[in-house]
Amino acid sequence: RLKIYDELIDNQLSQNPPNHDVLDMLNTKYIISQDTAHNSSVVANETACGHAWFVKTVRFAANADKEMAAISSFDPKDEAIVEEKYKSLIDPKQLGIDTAATVKLVHYNPDDLVYQTGSTATQVAVFSEIYYPKGWKMYIDGKESPYFCADYVLRAAVIPVGNHKVEFIFHPASYYTGEKISLAGYILLI
Repeated sequence: RLKIYDELIDNQLSQNPPNHDVLDMLNTKYIISQDTAHNSSVVANETACGHAWFVKTVRFAANADKEMAAISSFDPKDEAIVEEKYKSLIDPKQLGIDTAATVKLVHYNPDDLVYQTGSTATQVAVFSEIYYPKGWKMYIDGKESPYFCADYVLRAAVIPVGNHKVEFIFHPASYYTGEKISLAGYILLI
């Protein structure tokens, strides 16, 4: 597992009870619990944030430790906690709020995710996918765009006004370079 995910489990989910805000941001649909007689029950989590959502505000944290502390108590549907090193990607003056804005997952493949967005304001969208910058690229209407880490482990991006196709594609250069080297080696061997 990724170190940031292990840290999230250790700091937010291993406590009793686990941090419900973090369960919501991870889009946890069901929670299994046990009573004192060790009987298990499954409860639907009605407050899960979904695959992606627009937030109303962005709060900056000085470092990863402060970001972890900030997600101990926040409303993930309304607020994104972002480390200050990503501040250059977000211009708060350009951000607005459209409470009717939509962001929907329309195609899912482990290495290719497609969302449709619609908004009358430039907003920050949070995607309930683990942030891992190596090999992942984000495209808005086919044009590569930057994304950043929010809420300690999730992906987020500034989405401009209008209707857009937002796509995350996993295309690690090292893998494809390795494939070319293998093919060249195979050809030389023959």
